[in-house]
Amino acid sequence: MKKGPIVTAVFTVFAMVAVLVAFATQASPYVTIAQAMKLKDTQLHLAGDVVKDTIRNDARKHTLVFQLKDENGQIITVRHTGEVPAELDQVQKVVAIGGIQNGDFVSSKLLVKCPSKYEADKKGLVAKSGSG
Repeated sequence: MKKGPIVTAVFTVFAMVAVLVAFATQASPYVTIAQAMKLKDTQLHLAGDVVKDTIRNDARKHTLVFQLKDENGQIITVRHTGEVPAELDQVQKVVAIGGIQNGDFVSSKLLVKCPSKYEADKKGLVAKSGSG
């Protein structure tokens, strides 16, 4: 009996399990503020609306503090250290990646959502020119 097909099958199963384990350990769930408060994870994705009049940016320290309102209407302070998106004052929706520390959401990465990038026409959605 040839061992080639058996070795190939074992290797394939091992590779598939390794990919699934890697995906499961690196997956970061989108959560609400209430869910984030219960979890100890530091790679949570918290999506919400930026409360515009609360943005405080310290460019020298590379820190940003603002209030974020989630889909349930809850509000939390986000403390972000690192790269600050240039268009933060122009967007409404953001995703902060991080976790809860001392009652605030401490973020290491911010993703901005720009709904104005697309506009509807009669055929569907088309990209507008320009940034956003």
